[in-house]
Amino acid sequence: MKTSLLIFTILLLVSCNQKHTKPNSQNSPQLPKLQNINGQEAFKLVEKQLEFGPRTLNSEAAKKCAYFISEFAENLGYKVKIDTWTEGTGANSKVFRNIICTKSGKGKQFVICGSHYDTKILKEHPTFTGANDGASSTALLMQIMKQIANNPTWSENSEIRFVFFDGEEALVNYTNTDGLNGSRRYASQIYSSNEHLNCRAMLLLDMIGDKDLTLTIPTNSDKKLFAMAEQVSNKLNLGNHLESFDSNYFHDDHVPFLSLGIPSIDFIDFRYGPKDKNSSGGAFWHTEKDTIDKLSAESLTKVGNIFTHVLYNTSKNK
Repeated sequence: MKTSLLIFTILLLVSCNQKHTKPNSQNSPQLPKLQNINGQEAFKLVEKQLEFGPRTLNSEAAKKCAYFISEFAENLGYKVKIDTWTEGTGANSKVFRNIICTKSGKGKQFVICGSHYDTKILKEHPTFTGANDGASSTALLMQIMKQIANNPTWSENSEIRFVFFDGEEALVNYTNTDGLNGSRRYASQIYSSNEHLNCRAMLLLDMIGDKDLTLTIPTNSDKKLFAMAEQVSNKLNLGNHLESFDSNYFHDDHVPFLSLGIPSIDFIDFRYGPKDKNSSGGAFWHTEKDTIDKLSAESLTKVGNIFTHVLYNTSKNK
């Protein structure tokens, strides 16, 4: 797609040399009284996804998970669309599904919240089900949707679009056509319709369930959103669970939106398990050790509380 190529071309020009700075306390956001996120319920949603098995590209498990997310959102009253498309032909044909769940709001502007639900195809680890890498963030985003669906505290905020991306994981290596397929697709769609001009922010969750929780927000996240996240976490007494991760070219689903000039942030814990010289993300990352016993409901609650406060401040109408 031409727009997909344009996105990655613009990315090289726009964004990635930002360094996070300490927040200015005078501009610190006020914390509304938001409901605590129920990590136990989110944990159950992790378990449900794992019951489907590896949610790899073109698999029946991925299809079942997509429709599970869709039905969950519809039952909460969200406007839901499953965007299904095919890339490649013949034996190389690949089917993708994005699930877009919209909470109506005031005004024309909107905020995007994202997670990927697919699991990486690992020939050396055929039973890899991605408890943390895919299932944890998807479960938390679903739980957040549930808790704010009909909550009057959010009634005056802008529209919020919860988008569950397929194809985040690269089959080989990240390129303009391999990896981030779902987020590139949705970014291209809002660019083609000029909707990106009304998008306030893109907030991404990925790998956030680790018992040993430290959110390592990459430096190719928007510096103002990082400052807000840092301020919020400090006010919630969770500052020890968040830090900056020096990586201006970190590949994740926030990147296509950054390339459109949309302020975007990646809430990710990229230290999963003990240090491993052969794995940049830790000893559990992209291995059969990424199992639910490594996760905790407490971590889901902590990240959920930080995330919802950032979301509220980003989506509220002033």
